[in-house]
Amino acid sequence: MLVIFPCGQPCGLGKIAKLINAGKIDSSELITMKTLKDTSAIGKQIKDGIRLMGRGAEEIKWPIHLEVSRATARAKAAVEAAGGTVRLVYYNKLGFRALLKPEWFAKKGRLIPKAARPPPKQRDKVDSIGRLPAPTKPLPFTPEELEFTAKREAAKVIAA
Repeated sequence: MLVIFPCGQPCGLGKIAKLINAGKIDSSELITMKTLKDTSAIGKQIKDGIRLMGRGAEEIKWPIHLEVSRATARAKAAVEAAGGTVRLVYYNKLGFRALLKPEWFAKKGRLIPKAARPPPKQRDKVDSIGRLPAPTKPLPFTPEELEFTAKREAAKVIAA
């Protein structure tokens, strides 16, 4: 059985750099998928997350901290070379609604749901579970996340 996981809506680093230069995004704060949606860096519909692309990577010259669903190797390397971080987070469908439209839950008189854990086949593709409501300050990676990331990178080197 072939299982295809959605890859998300693409967003290039060049577009993020232009929005930071225009003053629409504060580079000192954590840039989440909600921030990118609110500043029109991507379209209105986010069904399965955002994929960070390396287009315009040379325009990133200051540290930025990002939380996205997926990231290309070039984009992650460019952000980390500038002193920033890229955290791959997992949100399910309800989690995306709570992240992008928290006012919907307040209007209906409902509580914001807890973030869901990723399914087993996606656990090796994410660094952490998404946080609700959307954070504004970057959190350091926990020791468990750092250890898991190191193991994942070592497995990629061995496989290559």
